[in-house]
Amino acid sequence: MARLDAVRHRIELDENEFETLRLVHNGEEADAETRRSLEEAGLVGADGQISPLVLDLVQTVSEPMIECAIETAGPQGPQHAVLAVREETIWYTDPWPQDGPGSPTVYSRDELPQLLWILARLVGLRRHEVPRAAVPFTVPLRSIDAVVQTMSLSEGEWEPARTVATAQLDRFFGEIAESDRLMLMATLSHLESTARVTMVWGPDVSTDARGVALWNCGDGGYWVRSAPAEPLTAQDITPDTPATFRPVSAGEVWRALADLLPSSAELRALVDRVATT
Repeated sequence: MARLDAVRHRIELDENEFETLRLVHNGEEADAETRRSLEEAGLVGADGQISPLVLDLVQTVSEPMIECAIETAGPQGPQHAVLAVREETIWYTDPWPQDGPGSPTVYSRDELPQLLWILARLVGLRRHEVPRAAVPFTVPLRSIDAVVQTMSLSEGEWEPARTVATAQLDRFFGEIAESDRLMLMATLSHLESTARVTMVWGPDVSTDARGVALWNCGDGGYWVRSAPAEPLTAQDITPDTPATFRPVSAGEVWRALADLLPSSAELRALVDRVATT
């Protein structure tokens, strides 16, 4: 059942409840039973008036100025958080790894100055320096993507998939330079989690989006995939596409997250494009 926390500005909804709120807001026909449960929870009045806090959520998620997807994975499985910005308001989700399809979603409200702190927490950013032995390495993108995706499939896959990949490196990655092979072996052995953050503020992914792909290797430091750059398209992933990973400090990760945000010039350019279409 839907829940509202007026003190901490949190709202818990399942997909059907959120869709019902959107329909009520638009003055459209909505499922009567779900609407009744929302009224009982205090989210909607009998006259169809949506609670101000709930209305703010519906408007922000339905008509965001900026959207952000935060995909993380680790030994407990994958997580997918979302964040939406409208004017000075942020609504975001913070799911548990074990949440499955149909699980209710908790939406939390915050203010724009907190955006970077929220992103840092959602990717699990911690203080790490670059190990002295760490140097960039390059491996086939399709191969490393397949290995990490297999590790991230579900709880219980992380260690077995990592063990197989490191034991059979040549089988999965073919012939690569010895220096790249050593760095790949070291990073996979220490890999604690992965994160991909994609920021979108318009319809054209080539001009209105940026992203970053990140590995957290614990004592092995953070690694950012510097090429090919996020967000990836289907055309970017071919059997011959190389992927280059670069060691970075936690401070550099913070700056990389900050660099995802659109500038005022980019937002103005988007407004100008929309106005001329």
